[in-house]
Amino acid sequence: MLASPRDRTAETAAPIAAALGLTVETEPDLDEIETGAWTGRGFDELAADPLWAAWNTERATARSPGGESMAEAQARIGRVLDRFAADGAPVILVSHGDVIRAALLGILGLGLDAYDRIVVDPASCSELALWPGGGRVVSINERTVP
Repeated sequence: MLASPRDRTAETAAPIAAALGLTVETEPDLDEIETGAWTGRGFDELAADPLWAAWNTERATARSPGGESMAEAQARIGRVLDRFAADGAPVILVSHGDVIRAALLGILGLGLDAYDRIVVDPASCSELALWPGGGRVVSINERTVP
């Protein structure tokens, strides 16, 4: 089981790993998108920023100031998926909404501008079936009842 280096993903991964008898390893390529100068700023504060508007409508080409692009995040998660597709072993990955969306869009063959067509709720699960050079989406945004 792999998780992003963020504390909140480790907190999500811990009870899953305990229930399944697994250990959690940190995977930097599962980290959330680096938002650069926007880090720590609220949505209300960003609303007037034209770069923020572009980020939310043009994910394929936009970039946060000093941060990474959605394409760079997609490449990161793609490397992780490729690694597990090659060996065929099942794995549980705990990451962040934008990174999960980037992975799903890539597997579905959709462009990054289709970002808002997929919902990824906190603590939801999406399942992929992967093979070298491709894969398919089995489920998206599954949620369990507490």
